[in-house]
Amino acid sequence: MTTASIGDLVGWRVKALQEGKRFERTPRKHSYDEHDPRAQIFRPVCGGRTAEALRWRDKLLQVAREYNTLHKKKGEREGPLGSNGLWVLEVLLGFVDFTTGRCDPAIDTICAKARLARATVVRAIEALKAHGFIDKVRRTRRTGRSACEGPQREQITNAYAFATKLAATVQQRFAQLVGGRKRAEAIQARKKAEAAERQALLAKPLSGLGSALHPDDPKLARVLDALGAHFDAKPSCAPSASSAAGEYPASGI
Repeated sequence: MTTASIGDLVGWRVKALQEGKRFERTPRKHSYDEHDPRAQIFRPVCGGRTAEALRWRDKLLQVAREYNTLHKKKGEREGPLGSNGLWVLEVLLGFVDFTTGRCDPAIDTICAKARLARATVVRAIEALKAHGFIDKVRRTRRTGRSACEGPQREQITNAYAFATKLAATVQQRFAQLVGGRKRAEAIQARKKAEAAERQALLAKPLSGLGSALHPDDPKLARVLDALGAHFDAKPSCAPSASSAAGEYPASGI
C-alpha cells in the first residue's frame, strides 16, 4: 500500500478531528442492515387500537412483575429481572408505536428517560432479553461514502420487540390476562342473547310453547301445546284496577 493511499484512508479521520466531529460507531458483531429481514422484528400491537394496546402493555408489565416475584431465589434481594429491569421494560414500552410496533430508542435516550446509568440500562435490557420479555437486534446502515471519505457502514439504534420469546407457561399466563376482557364480553353477549331469546319465546302464543321447548319429545310437546291453546282461548278474568277511561275508580266513601 502506497503512502498516498494510506493518506486517503486516514484523511477523513484527520479532517473529522480538525472539525471537532465524533467518529461514527463502528459496527458491532451480529449486527444486521436495517433493511435485512432479520432486523424486521417490529409487529403491530393489537392492530393499532389504542385502548386494547394499552391493556396489552399493562398486562405484559403485570406478567413481568409476577415472573420476577415468582422466580426470586431464597436469600436474594430481587428476582431475575430486578426492579431496574421492570422499570426499563416500562420505559421501553412507552416508546412503542402501536400501529407499526416500532420501538428503537437509543440507549442514551432510554438512560435519560429512566434516569439510570448506561451500564445499568444495558444489564437490564440483557436480563429482559434472557427471560424472553424483549427481543433485541443490533442494526447498521450504509453511510454512502466512498472508501476515502470514511466508514461504509455505521451502527444505528437497536430494534426491540416484546413478548416474542416468552416461556410457554409465561405466554399462557399473558394470553389469559390479555384475553380476559374478551371472554367476559363474550359471556355477557351470550347471556343477553339468551335473555332476548327467552323474551321472544314468552311473547309467542302458548299453543306453540311445547313444540319450541321440547322439539325432541313430540308427545310432551303436544300435551303442552294443547294446554297452552286452552289458556290462549280463555279470556282473562283478573280484575282491573282502572276504569274504562284509564283512571282509578272513584272511592265509594
